[in-house]
Amino acid sequence: MVCTHGTARLSTVLVFYLASMCVARAAENEWQDRARFRLSEDAAISRQADRSADWLRRHIVRVKWREREEPLPVVAWRDPTLEPANTALLAGYLITDTLWAAKALKPIDGRLSAEMEEGLRRSGWYGNGLQDILFHGLERVCHRPADEDFVHGHSLGRFTSNDGKLIDVRVFRQQWDASYDIGHPRLFAEHAVYQALWDFWQGRLAESHRRIRDALADHRTTDPEDHIFWDRSSGVLVDYVNQREWSTFSTGQMRTCRHYTFKLGVLMYAIRLLGMENELPVSGLRDRLWSAQLDSGGVAHFVEVGKDGMVAGKSEPTGEASAIAILAETVVPCGE
Repeated sequence: MVCTHGTARLSTVLVFYLASMCVARAAENEWQDRARFRLSEDAAISRQADRSADWLRRHIVRVKWREREEPLPVVAWRDPTLEPANTALLAGYLITDTLWAAKALKPIDGRLSAEMEEGLRRSGWYGNGLQDILFHGLERVCHRPADEDFVHGHSLGRFTSNDGKLIDVRVFRQQWDASYDIGHPRLFAEHAVYQALWDFWQGRLAESHRRIRDALADHRTTDPEDHIFWDRSSGVLVDYVNQREWSTFSTGQMRTCRHYTFKLGVLMYAIRLLGMENELPVSGLRDRLWSAQLDSGGVAHFVEVGKDGMVAGKSEPTGEASAIAILAETVVPCGE
């Protein structure tokens, strides 16, 4: 007789062991960032980045985290997909929003950036083995989610901020899985970039460049399984998430197609970090990235793009999108 209960329990333990190992690997690189940041010399880009930084600063709350400890600075905003009926609840994602925002603010507000980094250090969530690959090397890239709710991650608890707001502080836990090293970078644009950055930090510059070029190029005539490419005519980054929608859009059956800002932001970040700006269509990518900025200064999670390439609609801004837009314009190219 097979004891399925014991097998399931062992599987659960293994999953969270692997997830914790991803965090441990990130811990080995705590704040040993290899990426550097500086303000853009382009006045227009600098203004856009400043507006996004202002949005981030307005959405930083200080959470009463632990007794006898300083409050934890967290980027918190109303996520309508997290308990839609609870309009008073704010989502405070340490990974990615607060981590990316801490880095994005480095050249703009160094004191606040340092306070956020110190808070993340005290919380133990300065990396998860995936999204922190933007800033330093890791032994492995943990593409596979370890959380049942992979959209919202894992809640560390609900806390009250200094000004009385209720914050659900959340993180995305990751685990390593060899099959995901192959599958996810072929399906999702951001994971293709994370894998390229892993190659880059490991010293495989040619391989990292190839992955970035492949993320932009449309190879479907020779590779039917190519799910990631840049549609230059409409200005949409296509991957597995929106490919079906894009297909109906490109044949005229839909008026608009949804384009996800954070995916493009991660790609632009890598293009700049790897020193590839002169060979790739950066101007079109940049136009689309900043077309997602709202009057508030925040950057929308997604935009609806029409056949003429114009934006027909925008979602609400997120900390993740607002931070990566700044990072994509401020990261210093390698070799400088």
